[in-house]
Amino acid sequence: MTITAIKPKRISDEVFEQMKEHIITGEWAPGSKIPSEHELVELFGVSRVSVREAIHRLVGMGVLTIRRGEGTFVNEVLPENYMNTLLPILMIESASFSETLEFRAIMEAESARMAAKRADEKDIARLEKALKAMEKKKGNIQEFAEADLNFHVAVAMATHNSVIIKVNAIIHDMLKKIMEEIVDITGYEGGLYYHGKILEAIKNRDESTAAKLMREHISATVDKISGLDELKSKKPLA
Repeated sequence: MTITAIKPKRISDEVFEQMKEHIITGEWAPGSKIPSEHELVELFGVSRVSVREAIHRLVGMGVLTIRRGEGTFVNEVLPENYMNTLLPILMIESASFSETLEFRAIMEAESARMAAKRADEKDIARLEKALKAMEKKKGNIQEFAEADLNFHVAVAMATHNSVIIKVNAIIHDMLKKIMEEIVDITGYEGGLYYHGKILEAIKNRDESTAAKLMREHISATVDKISGLDELKSKKPLA
């Protein structure tokens, strides 16, 4: 077993970890008010800055809401909007990079199939725009990575299925953290090749080919990055 160096955690990270455990276990239930900043400072024995950073991190993830004059509350998880809360749940439970790619291979292949069946003129235009942006940004890792993700979002939108669109957005929000490293490792040509072929299949209403190409595209990405220590060390997405 390989031993790797343990990275020291900031105090605010420790506070965040404990706070998220209170939320995940239900000790701080949906809709409940959490202790005030002053109380948390006393409970954790840390500075107000560390507590505030942890709170703001959870607020940014959509897990907590600050109500002026009232306090900080755990967001409600209601049946009608549970998909909107999936992102913070996945983020605080730290889905792994490999698991995320496995899920993408399943979900996005079928999304491409459905897009080939349902895409309208606006969807095709959106896909073409994303592909052109990739071509234009070739050589700029950051902007190319963004355009790459936008293409996949456009495929999801072409399904005209609200659940698929939301889940796809969630997954790609998570991938933003490491997408630039993926592009740095895999290069530009693979993404451009597969995206061009997928777009062509969608335009031709070729459902089986669109699904096949998307599956190959994600599998090729997995093959290129598997076994690389740099990405293995970045498995947690949150």
